[in-house]
Amino acid sequence: MLLISRGNTESTRSVSKLAWRPAAAIVVFTLVSSWARRDRIDDTAPNLSTALAKALAHEGLTANPSDIEWENGARGIGGTLFGGSHAIVRAHHPGEPNDLYLVEARLSPEGSLLSLGSHYNLTHTSGADETKPVLSPRAHGRSIILAYATVVDGLSTAVHTIDLGGENLEDYSDFSRVQKWQTAITNVQQTGRARGVVHHTFALDPVANVLSLVWRDRQNLEAVGDGNVVHVNPETATASSAMVRVSKGEKAKPQAIIQWSVDRVRALPWFGDDNMQYVKAIAFTAKAIAMDAKTKVFGESTEPDEDLKATVGGTNAPVYTDPEIGWPPAPLPPPFKPSTPGEGQWVSLEGDPFITQNPGVPCPFVTTYVRGDATKQGTRVYITEWDPRQIALHMQAGTVEPVSATGAAGPGVIPRTPEVMKRVVGGFNGGFQATHGEYGMQANGVLYLPPKPYAATVMELRDGTTAFGSWPGKSDVPEDVLSFRQNMTALVERGKWNPWGRTWWGGTPPGWHDRINTTRSGICLTQEKFVAYFFGNEIPPDALAKAMIAARCTYGMHLDMNPGLVGFEFYNTGMANQYKPLGRPLQPDWEYEGILSDLPDFRFRARRMLKHMGHINFPQYIHRDGRDFFYLTTRPVLPGSPMPTAAGDKKEPGEATWRVKGLPQHGFPYATAIGWTHPSLKHPELKVRVLRIDPRTVAATHGTADNEKIVASLGVPQPEHGSPNMGDLRLWSTPGVFTIGKTAHADKAEALAYGVLRSSAAAQTAHAAVGIHDEDGMLTWIEIPETATLAPEEVADIDALLLQMGCSSRMFLPGQLRAYLGRELGIDATPARAHSTLISFSRVATPAAEPHFADTPIVPFNVWQPLQAQRVRYFDKPKPKASASPAGIGKAPAPGASSGTNVPSE
Repeated sequence: MLLISRGNTESTRSVSKLAWRPAAAIVVFTLVSSWARRDRIDDTAPNLSTALAKALAHEGLTANPSDIEWENGARGIGGTLFGGSHAIVRAHHPGEPNDLYLVEARLSPEGSLLSLGSHYNLTHTSGADETKPVLSPRAHGRSIILAYATVVDGLSTAVHTIDLGGENLEDYSDFSRVQKWQTAITNVQQTGRARGVVHHTFALDPVANVLSLVWRDRQNLEAVGDGNVVHVNPETATASSAMVRVSKGEKAKPQAIIQWSVDRVRALPWFGDDNMQYVKAIAFTAKAIAMDAKTKVFGESTEPDEDLKATVGGTNAPVYTDPEIGWPPAPLPPPFKPSTPGEGQWVSLEGDPFITQNPGVPCPFVTTYVRGDATKQGTRVYITEWDPRQIALHMQAGTVEPVSATGAAGPGVIPRTPEVMKRVVGGFNGGFQATHGEYGMQANGVLYLPPKPYAATVMELRDGTTAFGSWPGKSDVPEDVLSFRQNMTALVERGKWNPWGRTWWGGTPPGWHDRINTTRSGICLTQEKFVAYFFGNEIPPDALAKAMIAARCTYGMHLDMNPGLVGFEFYNTGMANQYKPLGRPLQPDWEYEGILSDLPDFRFRARRMLKHMGHINFPQYIHRDGRDFFYLTTRPVLPGSPMPTAAGDKKEPGEATWRVKGLPQHGFPYATAIGWTHPSLKHPELKVRVLRIDPRTVAATHGTADNEKIVASLGVPQPEHGSPNMGDLRLWSTPGVFTIGKTAHADKAEALAYGVLRSSAAAQTAHAAVGIHDEDGMLTWIEIPETATLAPEEVADIDALLLQMGCSSRMFLPGQLRAYLGRELGIDATPARAHSTLISFSRVATPAAEPHFADTPIVPFNVWQPLQAQRVRYFDKPKPKASASPAGIGKAPAPGASSGTNVPSE
């Protein structure tokens, strides 16, 4: 036993000796590594933060020791050997505003700085200053949360919190295992931690002249600005005031492996974007050579286009232009002869089950292709064109791109409200990453990157108009612009290719011959003022431009490029309990059907614009996206949903059918729709006329309007001279809105008619009833025959009819007030007898698409290029509002009532 024990002891000693050998090697390596950078460490510094600030100066970063906070300090022998100490540092490069950095350091057991490790920029704001970070109270087993404010031109614009503990990627249940792995690697590259950090933004409205941040506890950060107090909970990403816009730091799915890998290599400091541009240019050139060789051997295809043949719901029947509405557009003349089968011939997407459509009007989408390259006529540019009178264009910032200069965080998702989601019909890619030009972007009034002079710009105006134009020579954003996205200079302007003389269109390093063939996309405004999206594989920039010119584009803009980064998707959305099944199996390579995890009552169906359009994370734009994108919604237009009838299957010919043709519409979208129906089963003799008016298409005027565009009017038959002002309710009107109520909904609302509820005895004397549609705001007017006297049950049936038509706001109009089409027609479209006009509805312009900034001159290259090459740094000064406390924000405590770290705006 003793011998055995001794043998074991000897063995243990031998193992111990062996074990210490690698440990000794690690110690030696650590000491050598540390010693190699000892020239950067000032051993005479009075304290640790000063030593760190001096060491960072060797990395080109200027930091004040007082602006350094330590997440953790000395970590014993293990920390000395392996590092693990971290500081949060407010620092800046020469001539730049401050950012916040997470800095790794190796400290001695006594807390002296031995060496500097990697440092990571946590904020990346080129146009805003970050204030000194304020660290949350330390709690056992809990991570540190830091808080700070972003300052633009001396005004605090937002409060930010960063949880250094990061996130649990297992919470992202819709991520695949590979996507979680990709996210972890990205986190390590950006923060040094696989879990990354969680960054929430709380934008202030109004902005503050002076702001202080005080941690009350880990779940209560108090922000005091100009006498107003907001309480922020960084763990739930909530604020005590509705005036604070919260952007949660949620992850979007990473890109496909190839595109993700490109970005990861590009982000390596020793590699950079310039080298990546060379790699891409060489790869694309080699691919072009190979494809040219293949074409020489096998020739080019002239077969009918398979992608258009596969389009679901599309028809190859001839598409004719409706002369009354000017849609669909005329066919496109092929740029080169002879043409290929189907080239330039529009395919209607009428009846496509993957597209949300307005009932009763032509489908607003058509598609075709043209060839844009005379040297490669087998290469095709595909076009989807839409009618902007029916389709509204919006834009959204991604969770990562564009990298905001102001610190504003993009949500990366279409607003998850039923009002929006019911109308979503499509989405497509945005422009270049911020690293490739920092081109301007604003979404829903939030500025992420300021506009660059003379840059090609697509806009959403506050009235809903889609606008195109080259930005003027100044960078302020006009009040009428709600959202905008820029990218380079115009590809096509005034119908001409590249009038700005640009030589670089992305994908190549400086000096490289820029005719790289790759996947490209674009958007344009046509002569007819329609909007079109363009997509082409293996095309140079001039081929994209030639396709735009063939499509009659007056202004065209290059969007993003390269395989996997561009694409267009159609959507059909609706309430899950009302969703109609497709009726056939899905084709999963380009079709999808599912629900939204954050809106489970909705269901959606999606398909790619083209079967071969292989973009990332399909379906992409209806989910959260890391990059900016555009999305499309249908506008409310007449006639709308089918009219109900009590007759059911026994309805008469023409009953419950809307009519819009042959009426005094004075333009499209239609201003009025008429029809008739039976509202009562018990009284089948009661037949009522129905008129719908779109409030967005008309302006109401008392009396007879002095213009030729009267679409409808209200009046009383002669010899009566007026309508009785009977009832407590009113029909109110302001531009674009009708309401019913006892009081006006706006300061300048005008009362058009008086009425009562169905419960009033006066309702039986009514010859008209009116309702406002809940979802689209349409006015529904039901007219009762002049000779009729309503029984109580008939009043109830008419009221129920309005409710069936979606009107929760309703009233009856006692007296003989009648509706007319134009000035002379009854709402049965036949001549009306003599009457006195009390109210006139005149046609007004509605949102569509138009050129903007038409006065911007086309200036030489040496004028616009230096302006666009400047790095984004400075912004117009934000405008603070009145100092009165906004709703939901309390007054600040008296000075000295609570302690905390003061964060003055700088």
